[in-house]
Amino acid sequence: MTKKERFMTALRLRVPDVVPVAPLIHHRFAYKVLGRWDWRAVFEVHQMLGSIHFRGPLGVGVHTSLPEGYGEEWHEVEKSPDGKVTIEWLIRTPKRTMKGKVIRGMIPDDPLVSKTVEYPIKSVEDWLAFLDFRLRWLENAKEPVFDEVAEAVEVMGDDGIASVGLTPAFTALAERRGMEQFLLDLYDYPDLISELLEVERQILVRHVEAFIASPAEVAWLDICWATGADIGPKNFERWALPDVIRAIEKVREAKGKYLGLYTLGKIRRLLPMLVDTGVHFIETFEPNQGDISLAEAKRLYGEKVCIMGNYNCLVLAFGTVEEAREEARRCLREGMEGGGYIMVTADEVPANAKWENLKAMVETVEEEGRYEG
Repeated sequence: MTKKERFMTALRLRVPDVVPVAPLIHHRFAYKVLGRWDWRAVFEVHQMLGSIHFRGPLGVGVHTSLPEGYGEEWHEVEKSPDGKVTIEWLIRTPKRTMKGKVIRGMIPDDPLVSKTVEYPIKSVEDWLAFLDFRLRWLENAKEPVFDEVAEAVEVMGDDGIASVGLTPAFTALAERRGMEQFLLDLYDYPDLISELLEVERQILVRHVEAFIASPAEVAWLDICWATGADIGPKNFERWALPDVIRAIEKVREAKGKYLGLYTLGKIRRLLPMLVDTGVHFIETFEPNQGDISLAEAKRLYGEKVCIMGNYNCLVLAFGTVEEAREEARRCLREGMEGGGYIMVTADEVPANAKWENLKAMVETVEEEGRYEG
């Protein structure tokens, strides 16, 4: 089988010849290795390792001609001698401009790490202006945009999955307000936030439609803001689960398209409702911050959903080569039986990951992750 055939076979809950291995290399590690951080750089690093590209800085868009005075933009406004970059984040409407601030480059050895130090949404008045902005977006949304994804599909061929990242409504609001304040707003202004969430879900659907129109076969919905916040099953079901349902219902209408969930944190109590939505895969099953083992997840849900993840990223950064191999063996023992498992790291590969440990991960799977038959 090709790398892509292995991946898609496991995704469909079948048994490939070898367990697919897809460490979550993203822009930070690619930049460390190649000095570039676009999707091509991420793919090239996978080619060097022998793993399959699955996640990277790829997405789809929707062409929108906003009325004059509306927009969301980021501008580099200052760069200090030590490499620290200050970025101004603006959300504009004719009646109100909201300002945020992002700092990048504060860690010399990991210069692409950024931190939002000021969120643009700060008040109810800001939320109302943002609602106006998003309604204008919906009114003026036109054709889907997926040129970059189409190019990636062609370039990667059978060596990669040019998957599309999608932003759920919960994340779209929380990342503009900050999680702590957003959670307070959910309780202080439930009607307003419900209205905002509904508008964002309509925007999400437009992006799902763009994914469906693109040649990409796989998309992932980044619900880690909601799962990582540990808001409890009832709150999750009320505020975040509708994002998943809206997206998977649309994807299920299309032939040959697959949608999964990127989660972090404690997800044991959320898994029954997530699996019941009918999503095709769930990742990442963190071994340190999570609360369910790979073995238990596979036993309980492996016949309904493809399980991805659980490889401990800390081993890649701080372990020995033999520890990296043993971590791969553990994941194989817990996840590979019966197919439907893809070995993925339990979060993004850190910039300080050791190359030899990544190679050991991939080589161990090639040697010991083969199915009989």
